[in-house]
Amino acid sequence: MNGFKRWFSQFMMGRYGMDQLNRFIMYITLALIIVSFFAHSRMLSWITIVLLIILYCRMFSRSIYKRQKENAKYLELKAKFTGGGREQRQDRKASREGKRVLICPYCKEKLRVPVGAGKIKIRCPHCKKEFEETV
Repeated sequence: MNGFKRWFSQFMMGRYGMDQLNRFIMYITLALIIVSFFAHSRMLSWITIVLLIILYCRMFSRSIYKRQKENAKYLELKAKFTGGGREQRQDRKASREGKRVLICPYCKEKLRVPVGAGKIKIRCPHCKKEFEETV
């Protein structure tokens, strides 16, 4: 078994592997396989086979840059449908609480300050530097 692990790790060297887009394709393929057990459709079987081929071609690809670009496009599209990532959710939560999110000009740390306070001096808890901002 140890020989197989060594062979497989050498085989995968320089290949792309799994990413978020591949996981999404895998979940869709798995769902289609389950559905095809109940709905005996040739079209559904062909779609499943095509998705499996795409999944394995992406996984074993040596064009890492192209696969990363595809994954980045998928993540952008996913962010549009899901309402953004964690940072955008935090910004929306802060605005609901009557706070505004500022970014420290020195260390780029996100800071929450109350809205409507006017011109205030802010000391960043991360880098300990002060800066002024109108809120």
